[in-house]
Amino acid sequence: MASPPDQLIWRRPSAAPDVAFARDGETVAINYTASPGPDLRIPGPVWSALRAEIRAGDRGAFRRLNAAWTPWTAAGGGLAAERDGHVHLRYGYLGSHQVKIPAATWRQICVAVRGSAINHLAEPT
Repeated sequence: MASPPDQLIWRRPSAAPDVAFARDGETVAINYTASPGPDLRIPGPVWSALRAEIRAGDRGAFRRLNAAWTPWTAAGGGLAAERDGHVHLRYGYLGSHQVKIPAATWRQICVAVRGSAINHLAEPT
């Protein structure tokens, strides 16, 4: 069961002023100011794969995001696309989970990951 947002230890890196990150056991929680709903929860193994792909930079799948689905992890069946100002991420069995993040927020998440500002999310607390 997920912890309520007010019980998590949120960190808002200076490189990503519109995004806050927290760890909730095996799950990474992401909250951003443009979000109309509850924070985004990403399972730890999926977060690890996302983090590795983001850190790959020009060698990774995210360098070429466009409207077509781009695979971002061979092991988990992850797909990503950028459409209508949002980055869409699919993961899980047959892409059963999908999240939609504003592209500007996605760029801040990438900056925070590449700058090691959120390394504390790598391991559960």
